[in-house]
This record gives sequence, structure tokens and C-alpha cells, in this order.
Amino acid sequence: MANKYPTLTEMGITNPEDISRYSIQYINNIDVLRIVYKRKKGSLLPTSKTFRFGRSKKMVVTDSGSNKTEVIFEVSPFVSKVTDELHTIVNSKQSRSKQKEVILDEIHRLEEETSSRIIYLKTLISELD
Repeated sequence: MANKYPTLTEMGITNPEDISRYSIQYINNIDVLRIVYKRKKGSLLPTSKTFRFGRSKKMVVTDSGSNKTEVIFEVSPFVSKVTDELHTIVNSKQSRSKQKEVILDEIHRLEEETSSRIIYLKTLISELD
């Protein structure tokens, strides 16, 4: 199984068959990959792992007449390889109803994070009085 997913193996993931889903976000020129595992009840192994990958900076000419350039940040080829492998693993396991459940779970997680952040900001504002 390890030879089937060489990029995941390189990242230290020894049991790719335990992966149930993943998400990737782009935050401040960094790709944040979160891998979620399906663990047996009572397992002491982590239910998720987070990896961060920097993007490479590249200068691109946007207007050849005035030699105007712009900085862009490119996704690492390593990230592309790992997402391809994860896509293969996850899609072989998930049905439409499971995908709907995963999306709703991610929305719930986002709502909780946003709610706690708003409470924190309101506390900061109240301390200013």
C-alpha cells in the first residue's frame, strides 16, 4: 500500500487506508492541509493531522509594453501530488450522502470557530470601555 501512495509515505503517513477525508485551505501564502482519519473506538492515535506548505514566489510580467510585473504565489508540486493521492483514496470510499455529511460537518466546525472568534473580539471591545 505504501508504494501506491509515495507522497503520503514521504509525509510520514503509514496507514493511508485509514484516511476518511481531507481539506486544504490557502492562508497567507501557505497551503494548510488537514487530513482526517477514521479510527476505531478507543484508539489513541490522532483523528486528524495538519500540514503546512509554503508557496513559491514568482514574478510575472503583466504588461509587456511597460514591463509591469506582479508577484504571484504558486502551489508546490508536492502539494499537487499529495492532493491527487488523497483524492484517489477519499473518492474510492465516499458516496454522495457521505460527502453531504462531510460538508455539513465542515460547516458546523466553521460556525463553531467563527462563533468563538466573535466572542473573543467582543470581549476585547468591552475591555476598551
